Amino acid sequence: MIRMLQFRSLAESWRVLSNRRMRSRAEIVANNVLASSENPYTPIYFLYSVEGGNRLSDEDFHEIYYILTGAYPDEVYDEPDPIHLLSLLSETEVTDITATSVVNRIQLVLSASDNEERSRILRPCFYRINRLDLFSLFMRLSTHAAPVSRRDIVKAISIAYDTPFHQVRSSVNLLGVEHTINSLRLGEFDYTKIRPLIGKGLIIPAPVMVSKTEEVMFGKCFVERLEGVYVSLHYTPQSLKMFDVAGLEIDGEGWLDGWVEIARIPYGIFLCDYAVGRDNPLMLVDWLSPDDPNWTYKRRRKPFEDLPNWSVKQMTELDAPCFSDGIAATDNAYILRNAAGILSYENTKSEVVMVQVNEAPKRILRILSGRVAESPTGGPPVLLWALGARDGLEYIQVGEAESFFDFQKWCEPYRRIEGTVIKMTSPLFVSVDVHSSGWGDIGPYIKADIVGIESAAGISECMGAEELGYADIE
Repeated sequence: MIRMLQFRSLAESWRVLSNRRMRSRAEIVANNVLASSENPYTPIYFLYSVEGGNRLSDEDFHEIYYILTGAYPDEVYDEPDPIHLLSLLSETEVTDITATSVVNRIQLVLSASDNEERSRILRPCFYRINRLDLFSLFMRLSTHAAPVSRRDIVKAISIAYDTPFHQVRSSVNLLGVEHTINSLRLGEFDYTKIRPLIGKGLIIPAPVMVSKTEEVMFGKCFVERLEGVYVSLHYTPQSLKMFDVAGLEIDGEGWLDGWVEIARIPYGIFLCDYAVGRDNPLMLVDWLSPDDPNWTYKRRRKPFEDLPNWSVKQMTELDAPCFSDGIAATDNAYILRNAAGILSYENTKSEVVMVQVNEAPKRILRILSGRVAESPTGGPPVLLWALGARDGLEYIQVGEAESFFDFQKWCEPYRRIEGTVIKMTSPLFVSVDVHSSGWGDIGPYIKADIVGIESAAGISECMGAEELGYADIE
């Protein structure tokens, strides 16, 4: 039997979930998923904007209100809440519309080219949705953060379809929420066949950091020197794309096509290391779309033997991690990759670790802003802080990093909700351990860890953009 989820139930869920003290968040979302057998993605789309995309600002809501009512700005109270004003235009006391119909209108509103068209699309809603539920609808259309996190969504799907959390999380990270939930609904979900989609950005989690090789949980391994930043390369007969570790596309500016043609790499997805200053800035590290998902890391590197040496990042194979200790004499940190590691796309401790033995060179950078982002492992949202280097009398963003320090007194109040942008209220300088840096065809980049707050620093102490590429050298 096909069940149609009513919008009044979905709107009530939004109001309940907006209470941040609510603990059973995933269970509420799961109940809505189960109540919408027609299209279980409908409540997910409403409660959590998976793809981000366009949202309406307060100015948009004000203009829509003026268009619908014919009012003039000076006829409205000073700085009113436009969402509250629009909700008061409801012409009914009872909500009588399905959730699917409302979600379809949300998609039309967000894709509309102007507010005249948005007003026309929204007008029927005032006759079928009451004031209370209209408020939830307009909150979904606004730039306000969603009431649930990505982890809540993954857990809800896991509960609704009685599927292990880690399997759902891997599928969502690689294939997306809609594809995952539809395959579960149709009974076609097969965890062993989950693969990343070529052309869709991958989130590449940072390796677990250890201070000594005794903490490493595997035997035979490959040693990789830290030289640049990781990117993923997606190559098909029709397209060639490159993405950063956050899954955002990078403009190859034409040079990438020539590199692929000369390197003669096969079609697929590859993990690469990008470092300016080398004879070849882009080098292959791993094959992320192997023919067999059970291939070990050593087996996945075997096809690289047929490619030019300059296109592959050279590594040393060791019988045990302890034999890498000698590298610490020259490198501040290095990567160990398990020769028998199987791809999980999550960089687990059984696959890869970063060994940091010596203290990296410290430099000072400025925090330009922050943002709350989804956790690569499906955990609580993480805070990413934009690092800026001195560029004349201004600053240029060179990377992002997490921090264990509390920066609240230097920024505006914020909620730890995915998608939230954190604005700085006063200058904040931090000391960082620099592992690699450069400035190449993909722009400035730095791989660093925040290790302290420099309250007495200023622009004169801040690392200059011209130092990128040398910041990791004593």
